[in-house]
Amino acid sequence: MSSYLGNPIEKVESEFGKQLPIVIIGNGPVGIRAANLILESTPNQEVIIFGEEKSRPYNRVQLSLFLAGKVTENQLENPVSASESERVTEFLGHRVVNVDRERKSVTDDRGNIIHYSKLILALGASPLVPKIENTHLKGVHQFRTIDGTNELLRSKKECKNIYVIGSGPLGLEAAFGMKQPNNNVTLQVRSHLLGDYLNDDAQEVLIDYIAASGIKLSVQKPVKRIIGEQHIEAVELENGEIVPCDCLIFCTGISPNKQLAEKIGLETRRGIIVDQYTRTSDESIYAIGDCCEFRDRTFGVVSPGFKQAKSCVEHILGHLHEFEEDLPHVQVKFNNYTTAYYGELDVEDGEYYSYTNRLKGIYRKLILKEGRLVGVILIGNWEEESEIKIAVNENRKFRNKALLKFEETGLLINKPQEIQVKNLPDSYVVCLCSNVTIGELNAAIKSGCRTIEALGEKTKAGTVCGSCKPMLAQLLDKPVPNLVMRHQGKLFVTSVISVCLILLTILFEPLAAVDTVQIKWHIEKLWFDNFWKQVSGYTLLGLCLIATALALRKRLKNFNFGHVDTWRYVHSVVGVIALLILMIHTGVRMGENLNFTLMTVFLGATMTGALVGVFMSKNHHWSDHKLRQHRYWWSRVHYTLLWALLPLLIFHIISVYYF
Repeated sequence: MSSYLGNPIEKVESEFGKQLPIVIIGNGPVGIRAANLILESTPNQEVIIFGEEKSRPYNRVQLSLFLAGKVTENQLENPVSASESERVTEFLGHRVVNVDRERKSVTDDRGNIIHYSKLILALGASPLVPKIENTHLKGVHQFRTIDGTNELLRSKKECKNIYVIGSGPLGLEAAFGMKQPNNNVTLQVRSHLLGDYLNDDAQEVLIDYIAASGIKLSVQKPVKRIIGEQHIEAVELENGEIVPCDCLIFCTGISPNKQLAEKIGLETRRGIIVDQYTRTSDESIYAIGDCCEFRDRTFGVVSPGFKQAKSCVEHILGHLHEFEEDLPHVQVKFNNYTTAYYGELDVEDGEYYSYTNRLKGIYRKLILKEGRLVGVILIGNWEEESEIKIAVNENRKFRNKALLKFEETGLLINKPQEIQVKNLPDSYVVCLCSNVTIGELNAAIKSGCRTIEALGEKTKAGTVCGSCKPMLAQLLDKPVPNLVMRHQGKLFVTSVISVCLILLTILFEPLAAVDTVQIKWHIEKLWFDNFWKQVSGYTLLGLCLIATALALRKRLKNFNFGHVDTWRYVHSVVGVIALLILMIHTGVRMGENLNFTLMTVFLGATMTGALVGVFMSKNHHWSDHKLRQHRYWWSRVHYTLLWALLPLLIFHIISVYYF
């Protein structure tokens, strides 16, 4: 594969020479997919690709994961097929400025002239930036390219007050990707999160999760202007409020890149008009991806673009493969929390059924037409998600009994249990981005693919947004790593210290009294003297009350100060201090009767809490199933002992003063 960055050239092949190349303008995921399909389907066809960015082709869809630190820059690479690289020429950092439709040639901004047999426009789209004063200042960003994302990563480390405008999928992913323990992130919401598809109940569940993650929401308070001289310092809202801001990110939609098509006289409206084979008004020119418009609709997600690339290449090769629109599908994943909608969502005379559990952060909605499932909205993870998508694709009919059960339990098909991917039918689409089915994946596994990376290279599954990788891992019987929580190293240390202190209390001999009168103040006064025992006792009681703040932080909507992971760490530190005070209060004695029971329950509660801390801090080393199994049982024991501890403490205090 060769790349041109130097002197202008004119590349022409006569009808008596080698076959003219197919030229692709745009090296995003859709353009590269078209190039790979051409190379795979032909033995000799040359492909020439123009890309405006100087960087090598990369997977734009995973920029949110790159911003969140879940993938590296190398993992974003999206190269043309290496096995066919000798038939590919790439012009990186070259912008095509003209197309001569009569001579069938393209000219770039360096003066290079390339003649083509067919031309594919994969021009993509550009961010829409609202007309706000001072958008030119430093610190104002768009989230669309790898260079822009690298700038955001620098801002993530340096900036303290980050403001994200736009509450669609990209805005939500940008806000979560920029959030750090030491910064403030505000997400501006003009009217609704994720558009108008979510009703009030769904909005509240999603808002709860966003707030619990430490992200502030600014609802119906649009930015009026940006304040600053050279670098952004603040934003002024339309209500007059001034919000400090040293990093502003626009995630306010995209506009199809159609300027080149308009310049050369192709038919355009909102995008470049194409037919069912992705042909434009010029039969030698095709348009695919974000830049095109089909049946009055443009597409802002990658999956339709891949299907268009397939139809385009098939037509160029002489086969008729019509492009068919997918059911609408949007999936957003922040941390390990899924939000998605799928199928038809606004149905005339439709039937709607919903289930809400705000405590667990769950909202689910079914849309039916004439008793058949046509759409679904979900917020929070849903164990039936795979089967529900199959039911939507099949327009499956459900009885009234099942729908009523759904409204009570949130389950439509099964009892609560993990869906086994291997049991799904071969026709089930695992990777919606690349339209890869269970059958295709099983065939790839049988052919020797034994890793997620090998499956991706063979079938393209998991190479776009990556949300299907857990299902690929299930097919391969590999554990899926969990997300690393904040302060996980510190939490592990405090949890281990707690376990050691508990073992010391149980196994070591009680501290003996000093048998000398030469020392005026003896250490044993701390656990024998009434005054010091009251000091340590009430300190211990206060620490127990402070520890309950974690429960309040997790369960009370309006108590959302700080990140939950930070509260967990503070909770573990309080536990260590409480154990030290307990050792002082008791002289490392287990006691008898009521005191023995109280000590046993206290040590049991702290031991189980410490074990939960170990599991939480190391969850990125274990599979989801293993983590859930251990954490579930130890957490339940921990909560039970804590509830038992409260009445025992009260009875202990009363008995001490009474007797």
